[in-house]
Amino acid sequence: MHMSITLELAKDCAAVIGAFVGLGTLIKAVIEYARQGRQKRAEQFLQMRIRLYENSKFREICGLLTEGDKKLRDVPLADRFDYLGLFEDVALMLNSNMIRPGVAHYMFGYFAILCWESEHFWHGLDRDGRYWSLFKDFAARMTEMEKKFSFDRRQLRF
Repeated sequence: MHMSITLELAKDCAAVIGAFVGLGTLIKAVIEYARQGRQKRAEQFLQMRIRLYENSKFREICGLLTEGDKKLRDVPLADRFDYLGLFEDVALMLNSNMIRPGVAHYMFGYFAILCWESEHFWHGLDRDGRYWSLFKDFAARMTEMEKKFSFDRRQLRF
């Protein structure tokens, strides 16, 4: 009888230890999954930044927007479409929770707002056309965030 109780106790202890090991493994897997998710979001975000700042056409557009230059009217429509497409990609990432709102605003909001407000950029384009709805929504979100902005490093993370 004493041997039977000891065996049952050993089995119970082994089951409890096994459950803790399994729980520990699960927690470790969830943490690793979250870390990989942050890493993937960071990589995607950095690719967006590279597209904006290493593309010579986009750098030119950014400069012209900053200066409010009339030369924006002369930028080929295809280049302006591509530029808007970059911000729509950021908006899609934002809408899919792949990028935090604070990060989207801090890193892309300034140029999205300048673009939306530039009469010269939109020359020859239908700013209110349905195909720019995503950009329009993104620019509106960035404008609202700009009005309330105050630096908070907790908001600027992947």
